[in-house]
Amino acid sequence: MDILYYLSVFILGYLLPFAGISKLFEKAGETGWKAYVPILNYLSWAKIVGRPSWHIIWLFIPIVNIFTLAAMAIELNRSFGKYGFWDNVLAIAAPFAWFPYLGFVKKDELSYKGPAHQQRKEYKAAYKMAVKNKDQAAIRKLEKERPFPKKTFIREWADSILFAVFAAHFIRLFLIEAYTIPTPSMEGSLLVGDFLFVSKLHYGSRLPMTPLSFPLLHNVMPITGGECYSKWPSWDYNRAPALQKVNRYDPVVFNYPEGDTIIKGVDYSSDYHNILKGTPRAQREATRQQVLKRFKNRIVTRPVDKRDHYIKRCVGLPGDSIEVRANRLFVNGQEPDIIPGVQYRYELVPQDNKSINMSYVDDNYALSIPSGPGKASNFRNISPLVVEQMLQDPQLAPILKEIRPVVGAPGYNQGIFPYNGELFPWNNHNYGPIWIPKKGETVNLSMDNIDLYKRVITAYEGHDLLIRDGQIIIDGQTTNSYTFEMDYYWMMGDNRDDSADSRSWGFVPATHIVGKPLFVWMSIGPKGIRFDRILKNAAQ
Repeated sequence: MDILYYLSVFILGYLLPFAGISKLFEKAGETGWKAYVPILNYLSWAKIVGRPSWHIIWLFIPIVNIFTLAAMAIELNRSFGKYGFWDNVLAIAAPFAWFPYLGFVKKDELSYKGPAHQQRKEYKAAYKMAVKNKDQAAIRKLEKERPFPKKTFIREWADSILFAVFAAHFIRLFLIEAYTIPTPSMEGSLLVGDFLFVSKLHYGSRLPMTPLSFPLLHNVMPITGGECYSKWPSWDYNRAPALQKVNRYDPVVFNYPEGDTIIKGVDYSSDYHNILKGTPRAQREATRQQVLKRFKNRIVTRPVDKRDHYIKRCVGLPGDSIEVRANRLFVNGQEPDIIPGVQYRYELVPQDNKSINMSYVDDNYALSIPSGPGKASNFRNISPLVVEQMLQDPQLAPILKEIRPVVGAPGYNQGIFPYNGELFPWNNHNYGPIWIPKKGETVNLSMDNIDLYKRVITAYEGHDLLIRDGQIIIDGQTTNSYTFEMDYYWMMGDNRDDSADSRSWGFVPATHIVGKPLFVWMSIGPKGIRFDRILKNAAQ
C-alpha cells in the first residue's frame, strides 16, 4: 500500500508535470533534461518566466510554496501565450494532465513568447510609439496581434474569484477554518450558534488524504447532496510538524470516528453504527446484513478527512487511564480541578410546600435545559461553580432543600462503548476504568478485552482481525498481544449529561485530529447576536 501511495505521488506530482514541462523548456531554449532535476528545474523555470533565481526560496516555505508554485504555473502558461481563464485553472488544479498536454499534444502550436511582463512591456512600448507617430496601420496590427487578451469586466471578476477561491481553499486546508457549533454538547463553554476560527497549525497541518475535492466544501455538495470529493487518489496520513501537542483538557476539533460509514438521509440516532451498537450482541451481524440490504444505495463510506467535524474536550491523552465514578471524572486515578465550562445535570429540590421560580433561575443563571426534561421541570445542566452561587442566592436558598446531581446506576447499556454490556456494564455516569492506547505500547489481548481494541486494530490501523474458537487472529496470525501504531485520545463534552462522546464511540485516533479552537468570531442565539461572546477565547 505504501509503495502504491508513494508511486502515485511521484507520478502525479512530479513525473507527469515535468515530462510536459521538459518539452516547454526545449521550446524556450533550455535543455529538456533539466526539468527532471530537483532545484535545477525550478531555477530554469524561474528563468523562463522572468523571475529572479532567488525566488525559488519561497518554494521551501510551507503554505507559501503552494501559492508560489501556482503563480509560476500561470506565468509558464503566459510565456507560451496561454492567457485563458481555463488555461490557468487547469495549470493549478491538474498540472499532471495540463502540462503533458501542452508539451506533447500542442507542441507544434506553441512558441515561446518570453516572460509575460516582458511581453506587456514590449507591447506597450510599440503601441505607444505607433500612437505617437499616428501610424493607424501599425495600431490596427498591434491590436490584432496583441500577445495577451484585453480583459473584459467579466474576465477581471473571473480571475479575481479564481484567485480568491484558490487562496481561501488552501488557507482552509492548512491554516485556519471556520466552524459552527450545532449541538449543546459543549454548552457551558461553547454555545449552539457560536462561530469559531480553528487553527490547523497548532497540532500540525494535516495533508489532504483526498486531494481532489470541490473547493471550500467539506463532504457534501449543496442542493444535490452528493459527495464533493474523489476517493482517487487517496493518500496516506501525513501532517506537518506541530506547534504544540494536544494538551489534557484542551478543546479539540476532530473528525468523527464513527463517520467512516453513514446512512444518508437518516438522523443521528438511526445512523449505521448507532443501529448496530444498539442491537444485542448475538443479533448484530444479522442486523448489519439487514441494514446493508435496506439502505443499499444510501450507505456512504468516507475517508478520514471527509468525516464530519466534532468538537469536544480532550480529557485523556495516550497512555492515560480514564474512569467515571458517580458522574465524576478521574484521570489516572485523580479527579481533576473543576473546569469552568463543565456542567452536569442537577435537580433543584424545593423545601416542603414551596415551589421554585424556574423563570427566575433561567433568567439569572442562563442554564441549559436537558434534552429530556422540559422547561417546566426542575432539571437543569449546571456548572458546580454555579451551584455554589445558587446556594448563596437569597431568593433561592430559602426555598431549596438541595441541588441534587442526577447519577444513573451501573447497568447494562448497549449504546455505550465497547457495546458489550455483559463484560462492561457501564453507563455515562459510571464508566471504566479504560486505558487509552499509546503508540509503541503493547497490550495483552484476550476475549475479555478484545472489544475495547477491535475497532482500533481494524478500522483505524487497517489490520484483518478474526476470532475463531476463542482465538484472536490478526493478519492470519494467531496472537495474544498487539502493539499500537499510533496515539489515541479520549474526548468528552463539557455538557457531560447531554453529550455523545468517547463514552459512546471510544477512542479518537491521532489521524482524526483537525485543529485547536481559537476564538468565537460570531455568536447567534435564539434572540439574535450575542455581542458579549464575540472574540471570546474558545481554547479555554
